Amino acid sequence: METKAKIWLEVDGRPVIGEGRARLLESVDETKSLSESARRMGLSYRYAWGVIREIEKNLGKSIISSSRGGSGGGRTELTEDGRALLREFREKEELFRKCMMES
Repeated sequence: METKAKIWLEVDGRPVIGEGRARLLESVDETKSLSESARRMGLSYRYAWGVIREIEKNLGKSIISSSRGGSGGGRTELTEDGRALLREFREKEELFRKCMMES
């Protein structure tokens, strides 16, 4: 038998980021495209955009910056706050994993 657990970060009891949201942000950072990230993850663009808006609302900060398309297409990037959020989640996740391994 195994013990399983999930972690997420909250602000004032409101969820901000967990594993799925972290993977979405990592994909946006890699692809520079929310629509491409949504497609790769099997999500609708509308759903992915809603996730981003909810994170920003609960965090109180912008986590992505977008520029509109043109001949080369648009671009979406993580802001410094978005990168910091992702980094904090991954650090806490790793710390949690180490604690679970020690027990």
